[in-house]
Amino acid sequence: MRRRSAVIATLATALAVSVPGAAAVAAPAETSYTVVPYTAVNLRYGPGSGYQWMSTLQFGHTYTAYCWVYGEMVVDNGYRNNIWIYTYGGRGVGVGYASAVYLRGDERAGLPASAQC
Repeated sequence: MRRRSAVIATLATALAVSVPGAAAVAAPAETSYTVVPYTAVNLRYGPGSGYQWMSTLQFGHTYTAYCWVYGEMVVDNGYRNNIWIYTYGGRGVGVGYASAVYLRGDERAGLPASAQC
């Protein structure tokens, strides 16, 4: 049984590394935070608009966030920010990145500075 678990873990790691467009990221910390979009925002596979779209986070809904990273600069509605939040988009979507420009809170959408991925 242990050997089977080790093989599955190795295959999962190899798959994650070989998927084009997937950003390398540390495993999310056990600590999580809540973020709320103030408008619909795209959830992407990496911290920039050049990464593939996964889903859309809906206005007013709450989502679980794990950490933040520096990524592509986003400028919209007079706001300018290069911080992207590693967020759980919901069942069937998984985790991806949303620009903090579209999330309520400060420049890190309310996540502490220590929550950097």
